[in-house]
Amino acid sequence: MTDDANRPVKALLTMDEVVNVLDNAGRMGVTEIAERLDRPQSVVHDYLSTLTQLGYVVRTNGKYELGLHYLELGGRVRDRIPLYQVARPEVQRLAEESSSESVTLCVEERGMCVALDVVQSNESITYDWSPGSYFHMHLSGAGKAMLASYPEQRVESILDNHGLPARTEKTITERAELYEELEEVRERGVSFERGEYNTGMHTISAPILDEEGKVLGGLSVSGPAHRMNEPDVEAELEDKLLSSVNIIELNYNAR
Repeated sequence: MTDDANRPVKALLTMDEVVNVLDNAGRMGVTEIAERLDRPQSVVHDYLSTLTQLGYVVRTNGKYELGLHYLELGGRVRDRIPLYQVARPEVQRLAEESSSESVTLCVEERGMCVALDVVQSNESITYDWSPGSYFHMHLSGAGKAMLASYPEQRVESILDNHGLPARTEKTITERAELYEELEEVRERGVSFERGEYNTGMHTISAPILDEEGKVLGGLSVSGPAHRMNEPDVEAELEDKLLSSVNIIELNYNAR
């Protein structure tokens, strides 16, 4: 059974369009949104008014933007995830002890990699991902670590649905090349992302498994390429990363 609705509710699809416009634009007026969606202003106004009433949108000086109610809902959803509950202390510890710039806990949802937790130890560097960010699996170290632990049929299904779009010139866009790298990940136990998501940034990641070998998520350590490329740094981070993953797995299975 697929997740596609047999008879999708058009009103919800339109609401999603309005929300996506506000997500991308930040703040807009009714006329701007109506033009962007090519819909009557009266219809757009009705949707905005309803979303405002429900607390999903706020209106300031005649312009609309997404409200913090989404943050509240997202926080509740995340707090209910057992992996997040178990892994959060270790994510914090790894960020503090590794002297890295960013530690990210990810899970897979509907074939995409989702950041559950992001702890940044160096605030001088700006990263373009945060809790809730979605990535294509092949673009991220954690995504590749999870793919390497999946059955081949599931990997094929994910690639069929989402493809292998390029984000940088170093992004893997051919299946044969990706499969070859996934085999290397299985042999070594960790994956590497070298400028495939962000130019100048490197990531080392490992999958998190339960006691039956089922993939729970992935853990990543990211930083500037010039530092991550140093052999001693890479070896140290790999040891620390695998140690953290081991602790998370032990605590998760001991619940």
